[in-house]
Amino acid sequence: MPYKLLIFTCYGGCAMGVAASKACIRLWEENVGEVKIGCLPAVIVPWKLNEIKKSEKRILIDACGVQCGKKLIEREGMPVDRYIELTSELGVRKAKQLPSKALEEQVYRVIQKEVGALLGGNLLEEEKKEAV
Repeated sequence: MPYKLLIFTCYGGCAMGVAASKACIRLWEENVGEVKIGCLPAVIVPWKLNEIKKSEKRILIDACGVQCGKKLIEREGMPVDRYIELTSELGVRKAKQLPSKALEEQVYRVIQKEVGALLGGNLLEEEKKEAV
C-alpha cells in the first residue's frame, strides 16, 4: 500500500537528531493513515527502495550539516519532495547532548509546517481550528 507521505530522518546522536526523531514519531501518531516514518537505511535494499518510491511523497530531515541522510538517498537515487537540514534551518550548532523541550517543540514546528504543505495544508488547517 503506498503511503501519502513517508518521513525519513537521520536519528543522529545529537540534540537535533533526537528532537527530529521525536517530532517525526509525534507527526506519525497525529496523522495515522497519512504519514508514516520510513527506515532511512532501507533505501539500500533494492526491493525496499521500490516500495518506498511508491509512496505519494517523501520528506527527508537531516539533523546536521554532515547530511548523512542526503548523501545516502542521493547515492541510491531515492527522490524526495522536501529536504530539511535542521542546524542550518534553525541557525544552531550541533550539540552532542539531549535536546531541551523548547528545542523539541521548535523542531516539531519546522517539520510540521513542511509535512502540512506536502499534505495540502491539512495540518495547518487543524492548527487554525485549535487556535480558535
